[in-house]
Amino acid sequence: MKNLTPDRYVMVTTQEIDIISHEKAYVKMSPGCVWSYLLQDGVRVGVAFTGPSRFAVDAIAETDMGAMGESITGELSGVQLFIGSTSLENISKNAEISDAQKQKFQDFDSFTTAIETAIHDYLNGDTKKSTIDTKKDSKILFGHDSKNKKLLLVLSEEKGLVFTYDKSVFVLGDDNLVSVSKSGVVVSNKDGKQIIVGKSGVVGLDNFLDIGPIVTQSVSSAMKGLKGLKSLKSMKHSMRGFPYAWDNVDDFDWED
Repeated sequence: MKNLTPDRYVMVTTQEIDIISHEKAYVKMSPGCVWSYLLQDGVRVGVAFTGPSRFAVDAIAETDMGAMGESITGELSGVQLFIGSTSLENISKNAEISDAQKQKFQDFDSFTTAIETAIHDYLNGDTKKSTIDTKKDSKILFGHDSKNKKLLLVLSEEKGLVFTYDKSVFVLGDDNLVSVSKSGVVVSNKDGKQIIVGKSGVVGLDNFLDIGPIVTQSVSSAMKGLKGLKSLKSMKHSMRGFPYAWDNVDDFDWED
């Protein structure tokens, strides 16, 4: 396996673009973002970028106790890693040194070094185990916001979405939902049954004799649809650095 590496070719955006657009989430890059392709074995598998950009995730679930969860928005800060296909080149031009300097990099080499550091940090130094399959369609964002809170957004248009941010976790799979936020915990299945743990107590406890399987199935269902990694097992290494990073991640039905 080959390491994930940054291309030396640096570009800058000239228009706003939604690098991720989903009914529950978006990531927007504004003009002035400096970026380079991420390569694996010479193949473009994503981009690393920095500059004016923002994100939003609708992690709100409608329950018998009303809406629970929260809509999370913020500004991105530092170097972000995006895995997936993009049309960035269509709204970008060759970057000048001044573009890099506006993002607090002395030159292109320092930007490349920062990308290499981000790859190591986000993937816990385990880049050799994070092989990307460019033939499959999924999107993954590793990043930080302006409050220096780490976030991970993984999605598939067909199957679902996984989002971790600070102390919040949101997993949306095949009609299954797991939401953990400051307002409480919600677990629901495709039959509409829910168990809710909130400030008012526990609701729906009789719906599930054992909620463990539904949590596991929900996470597994969402992750199975995220086909960008040749072996999704490799994600467990990077996910351990995130809040609620599933201590029993080995128990999930990861597919190679």
